[in-house]
Amino acid sequence: MIQIDIDDRAVHQALEALSRRVADMTPAMHRIGQALMEGSRERILAGRDWTGAPFAPNRPATLARKKGRQPLIDHKTFVTSRLHYEAGRDAVSAGSSAVQAGVLQFGAKKGAFGKTKRGGSIPWGDIPARRYLPVTQDGRLDEAARRLILDTLSDYLDDAI
Repeated sequence: MIQIDIDDRAVHQALEALSRRVADMTPAMHRIGQALMEGSRERILAGRDWTGAPFAPNRPATLARKKGRQPLIDHKTFVTSRLHYEAGRDAVSAGSSAVQAGVLQFGAKKGAFGKTKRGGSIPWGDIPARRYLPVTQDGRLDEAARRLILDTLSDYLDDAI
């Protein structure tokens, strides 16, 4: 068997730099979290999900009970103060602390949360899903978010070399 040892300082340094970058991906996870939250904010304000599909419009009965025509009742407050992310060495989680966040993302059927003291349904009608986060109900990422994440990781690792 023949063995050839190559001593290339530039390659060795690049591999060491890449190894250090991969050992703690926190900066990349922050970039991803920020991009996902900003993308979600933009989509809420535009009334579209991550695929570009428009949010379901409000029904006439809902419009009669609220001000404005935006599908999200408190979209400006929701956008500016309740979306957040947490970044770690090898993961990022993104979401909302708003109590209505799950209903906005996945929708809810009439009466899904029980009854009022007077016997009315909570909610009083079906609420359609308005996917402001780039994930489907079965946990798959939308393609736009997948590309964003992969591009961010690629850029982060390229910076090491």
